[in-house]
Amino acid sequence: MTLVSAVLPTYNRAEYVSGAVDTVLEQTHDEIEVVVVNDGSTDDTAAELDTYADDDRVRVRHNDENRGISTSMNRAAAVADGEFVCVLNDDDRWHPEKVEKQLDAFADLGEDYGVIYTGGVVRQGEKIVRVYRPDREGDIYPDVIARFGLHPHSSHMLRAECFDLGGFDPDFPRGVDWDHCIRLAKEYKFAAVDERLVERIFHTDNISQQLTHGIEVNGLIWRKYRDEIERYPEIERRLREKQCRARARVALERGQRRHAFGYARRAMGYEPSAESVFIMGFAVLGQRALAGARRARDAAMDWRASLDE
Repeated sequence: MTLVSAVLPTYNRAEYVSGAVDTVLEQTHDEIEVVVVNDGSTDDTAAELDTYADDDRVRVRHNDENRGISTSMNRAAAVADGEFVCVLNDDDRWHPEKVEKQLDAFADLGEDYGVIYTGGVVRQGEKIVRVYRPDREGDIYPDVIARFGLHPHSSHMLRAECFDLGGFDPDFPRGVDWDHCIRLAKEYKFAAVDERLVERIFHTDNISQQLTHGIEVNGLIWRKYRDEIERYPEIERRLREKQCRARARVALERGQRRHAFGYARRAMGYEPSAESVFIMGFAVLGQRALAGARRARDAAMDWRASLDE
């Protein structure tokens, strides 16, 4: 039976990490291991991981100081022995059949396919607040430079040899999933299992929920892949639109209505979008209209999530 390795970096998530480890051990595919790298945690993470000391399916490494998610992922991947490697964040959870279904999918694909991902959900308390539906397969380069769109990252299963192309970039404090997939997409095709097999737990410590996350990640991608971006005018245009729209969104959240309107108008110049139109409208109408729109959005999300459950 094929050995599958889960690589799990963690930092100060004592309340979450055991749940992540357990979600690996509870898979229907038996030949599985989890490699945890404790990235210099100062809470009770080490004590939580000590409870698995007698389980040979769990291997733990401790960084002497916090070195970041990329370095920790790379250390875990270097230790992993599996023919396939799965990414897992410490606050995400897998459906018990996730690994089995991905292996079945790989069995029907050629070696030109390097990554299989799945659908998933984001849960806030008892509510599902977002649903991820896989919609990209095959050769996704260079489109992936303009849009990641391969969420959730904790759904990714890779052939172990994919790491021969290089691991996660330590110069990326965030957006490591997008950067890694750009490099993988230049050499491998992507496939998907169109089922919701991963659950993300929404909480205020989620890096991706930080207000300026999108702006910062777009900037990192732009700087690293500038030469490639400039070879593809369509990709450059889409990235510029995305960056302007992200800046407009942040300005609007901060009450900077004039700046929000300007950034949204620039985004519209690159590519029209409903979001940019709405931002321009809210920038004119003010915070009361924005608050009403948020209430309507939340109600719509609740309604849509109820249909998906």
